Amino acid sequence: MTDRSGSFPWSFLLIGFSLSWAVWIPVAITGRDYQSSPYLLVGVLLGAFGPGLAAIFLTYINREKDDLQDFRNRIYELRRIRPSWILIILTLWPVLHATAIGISKLFGAPTPNSPFLEEVLGQSNTIPLVIFLYFLQAGVEEIGWRGYLQDKLGEYFSLPVSALVTGVIHTLWYLPLFWVVGSNQIKMGFGVDFLIFIGFVISSSVYSAWCYYGNHRSVLAAALLHTTGNLSFDIFAYAPGTLKHLVFVLLMTAGAIPLLCYLRRIRPEPNRLLEDSST
Repeated sequence: MTDRSGSFPWSFLLIGFSLSWAVWIPVAITGRDYQSSPYLLVGVLLGAFGPGLAAIFLTYINREKDDLQDFRNRIYELRRIRPSWILIILTLWPVLHATAIGISKLFGAPTPNSPFLEEVLGQSNTIPLVIFLYFLQAGVEEIGWRGYLQDKLGEYFSLPVSALVTGVIHTLWYLPLFWVVGSNQIKMGFGVDFLIFIGFVISSSVYSAWCYYGNHRSVLAAALLHTTGNLSFDIFAYAPGTLKHLVFVLLMTAGAIPLLCYLRRIRPEPNRLLEDSST
């Protein structure tokens, strides 16, 4: 039985969801494509910062010196990231996408086109900015999801359960985007593609937890994995309703199962400075 030594992070959920939904719901009410207006575009992007801002606020009002230092170190310290993980972070998602495309081709399905890739290659001078913006969004999100919520739930549940609960909460957080015109979510609706989306987000949470705990609780490592995941989705075409998309999520789900078993065997490090970067 799990020793529930911590309290459930209701304050984080209230603040994080409120900050995001307070922006996303008005954008959805306009009924306009959010990409058609710089104000709506900024609103959607700012909404993604809700979990990270909630985590920062709650950590700093706590005022426990050791907790603050640990929080900062988990975000900034490069030495927490194991060298072997750099290859995993860079290749995991492209390999899964390529495998999904290969399997779908065996069944005669076409490869989805990627307007994002065509647009970026047509304006190659913007590539550094695009990568930075993807990292910024993923980084602030991961400060909330892994840096705060996953850590708190890890005190309340076992690590596998905390990873799954984080994924469920992350899925619920997206709900207003299903009414935002121009978003990936509105293209799915609430049919089969919605169920596939749930499987995708929860599986992603397991992979992120694996990366987080596999790198001395490094938020930076999880943010980099999140960044390459988001970039890969757009580069290889985010195409709900296609066989490639279904195969990709099935591969993710299958891979998440052994990772849950791995999370059962590990013990998170205590909230302290990393003393030995070589371990």
